[in-house]
Amino acid sequence: MECSFVELTARWCWWVMWLDTFVEFAHGQLGDREREALWMRGVSDEQIKVFQLGYLDRKLPDVEGGAAFRAKYRETPWWLRDAFVLPLTNTLGQVKGIQLRHVEQSQKGYSDFAFHEDEPVLFGLAQAMPYVWETNSIWVVEGAFDVFPIQRVYPNVMATLTNRITDHVARMLRRLVDELWLAYDMDSKGREAVFRVYQQHGRDFKIHDVRFPRPSTLDGRGRVKDPAELWEVWGDDRLRPFLQRQLG
Repeated sequence: MECSFVELTARWCWWVMWLDTFVEFAHGQLGDREREALWMRGVSDEQIKVFQLGYLDRKLPDVEGGAAFRAKYRETPWWLRDAFVLPLTNTLGQVKGIQLRHVEQSQKGYSDFAFHEDEPVLFGLAQAMPYVWETNSIWVVEGAFDVFPIQRVYPNVMATLTNRITDHVARMLRRLVDELWLAYDMDSKGREAVFRVYQQHGRDFKIHDVRFPRPSTLDGRGRVKDPAELWEVWGDDRLRPFLQRQLG
């Protein structure tokens, strides 16, 4: 049976209210261990608050709603154990989804959940918007943790959470900005992504390809590939002037 517009609107409002409650609950679950883990990954106390970062370890808020969320993770319950909660927002600042990331940095991967996909729902989008309007430009990174070291220098930054700009995101950006600062990964996939953006959107924007140095990672097992890893090696004292030089 198809739902009426009123029924769909009611469901949407109910879901948004549950997400807000979920994000508030998760934010309140952050303890000293989790905060320290975030500090080690380049997140400041102010950013923990501004981006409403949270923590989840199996326990969910004791309120009605969230059936779709519970159903998604019924088959993959490990994502609800010892995980950071990163709220995903639209341009209006509404939380429309979340990304789950393992607290233990050695555990790679992430899990995204969004209520619907009729508009861009990204990490850092709401926080970037006031500065996007002011500068008519935006910095674009791949991963959520790449946002934090750049945001302390250029607050008009968001993560696409993938190495491509989708049609949804491209339409949004064409309404908002003239310039893109691509701070994508320096590995082969990141380089391919930059080339793809030039091919697909070079006529729509003035595109800047930010090329990061690639010193050895802290464990010495490889080369730095993204802004978050570079921050781990350099810290703010070296990364800040490097980013500032990009604008000439």
